Amino acid sequence: MIDLKTLFKDFNHSKFVVFVCLLPCAILISLKLDQHITWSLWVILTPLWILKLIVVLGAFIGSIEWCRHPEYRHDVDSYTDFKAMLMTLGMQLLLLMFELLVCNKVENNGQNSWIFVFMPLYFVSPVAIAACIWGFKHDRSLELEALLSINILLFIFVALKLDNTIDWGWTVIFIPLWIAMCFPGVAVLYYLVWTLLFFRSTFPGVDRRAHLSDALIWIIVVIPILTFEVLLSYKLDGLNQFPWVNIFIPLFISLLALICSSFGKKGGNKWWFGLREDFCLFLLESCPFMRLYGNVSYKLPKEKDDPNFDELGQTDDTNSWVPDVRYYASADYQFTAKVITSSPTGCGTVVPPTYIESPD
Repeated sequence: MIDLKTLFKDFNHSKFVVFVCLLPCAILISLKLDQHITWSLWVILTPLWILKLIVVLGAFIGSIEWCRHPEYRHDVDSYTDFKAMLMTLGMQLLLLMFELLVCNKVENNGQNSWIFVFMPLYFVSPVAIAACIWGFKHDRSLELEALLSINILLFIFVALKLDNTIDWGWTVIFIPLWIAMCFPGVAVLYYLVWTLLFFRSTFPGVDRRAHLSDALIWIIVVIPILTFEVLLSYKLDGLNQFPWVNIFIPLFISLLALICSSFGKKGGNKWWFGLREDFCLFLLESCPFMRLYGNVSYKLPKEKDDPNFDELGQTDDTNSWVPDVRYYASADYQFTAKVITSSPTGCGTVVPPTYIESPD
């Protein structure tokens, strides 16, 4: 059964934009390392510049809307969302500073040491730790902040390695990363165990499918990332001669899985670009033609030998068919759709939508 309403409602637009920008950037970097393209690093990081532009523009418009609507300051959730948006803006600006320093160092042969280039990351890590504590207190999910806070030792080791201050192998340099990846590994085992327990229990099928999808997403994300990190360390140490594109393939798989998972992850900040409401609700209100497809569930027809065959509209005492009328309504989207199934093949006719005006 495909429920587009649930798919739209659980869509996390923030994560979708981030992962969509990271995927082409990773592809271009791998092609650059294999010398398939000779573009400047300034051009290769264009997806990241676009991401930073979206963040800055969205936070600027959201701040203007916050000043224009002071009544939202008394709403605890709105105030928390606005503070989270400002924290994300600060993190992204520090990351932008780091990216600019890296491009200047690589393309313009900057005289600054790598320790200086990594300086923005040293500042962002303590701030990320404070943001994680704040997010835990206010029940907020801050994945980027958590990633930056636990890898401060990795940033220091990489900078010292690039400056030839230490001569450790890259496998040793990545020890903080191996330790950090233990947490996603534990999460994979957790979801696998709980999925097996749910499938052997009497919980509703929806809960079992949800745990199964979470387990699959964690597996598809974590295992390829671990594979990429191992291949990367071996490549940098000269232990394999694989092309860079082949080494980056597991990372591409993880990013694609993260893009797909953004359609099932609730969340997203309502103050980006001053929307002040759920992104999909805003999208459906801006594009009325999408309301029909966003509020209709599609179900495959059953075969005649199915024990639940009579659910399609066939009665027990006759071979005639009666129309099966199903209503799908959503108070949020102010829309009702009606699907009529009147044939043994299960083919349905969608009645034009009825727009319901909400009372003042």
